[in-house]
Amino acid sequence: MPALVSSPIPHALDQLRENPQVGPAEVPGLLERLAEVPDPRDPRGVRHRLAVVLALTTCAMLAGATSLLAVGEWIADAPEHVLERVGVDSDPLLPRRVLPAESTVRRLLARIDGDALDRAVGSWLADRCPKSTGLRVLAVDGKTLRDAAKAKGCKIHLLAALDHTTGLVLAQLDVGEKTNEITCFQPLLGTVADLAGVVVTSGAMHTQREHADYLLGRGAHCIVIVKGNQKKLRRQLKSLPWKDIPLQDHTRRNRP
Repeated sequence: MPALVSSPIPHALDQLRENPQVGPAEVPGLLERLAEVPDPRDPRGVRHRLAVVLALTTCAMLAGATSLLAVGEWIADAPEHVLERVGVDSDPLLPRRVLPAESTVRRLLARIDGDALDRAVGSWLADRCPKSTGLRVLAVDGKTLRDAAKAKGCKIHLLAALDHTTGLVLAQLDVGEKTNEITCFQPLLGTVADLAGVVVTSGAMHTQREHADYLLGRGAHCIVIVKGNQKKLRRQLKSLPWKDIPLQDHTRRNRP
């Protein structure tokens, strides 16, 4: 099955349209979260704050930029009110604000801690996530990014926690080349502030005793898949009196 688009810009814009209550007042909150990302540069000679560069890059991508070249062009033509809102500094000796060039954006994105950026963005999304009055469900799943690779050509694989109701990715981690999704499960959910009463769904790979103990320790519930490779657990589940359990819902869907 072909991989999903790793940066679905139209979907992001649709979410903004569906949430009209989200306005400019939330931008300072985003800047505060982006300021939590460690700056890898030497403080001497820094002209552009890291949070400002990341915020401008985010705005460019939400406006439809799908390459670093397009991001640089969008920043160069950004409206004055946007530059003021994200905190771009002005130079008294120049007629306009000092903007980061495409090369600056490229170098910074190559050097920053990607996991720290994911945590910052995930925290901001969690902040703006509406409080649910019903059951809250998070899906933990991995994906390999299409058209993206590391220096040696290795594909970038991410593990994410997605809110079922809003579709927002609340946490995301880069699964390193020398590890796998299993070892990233607990660190990923460790960045989610409150799991009490939350139902966490995941694939068969995460049907692990350690994962279940972790979720129970945080007051969460889990729904997992048990396949034939876990024979003992599968036999135990099959021996349960399923016929005596009342059916709460039934959905029938024709496969394409």
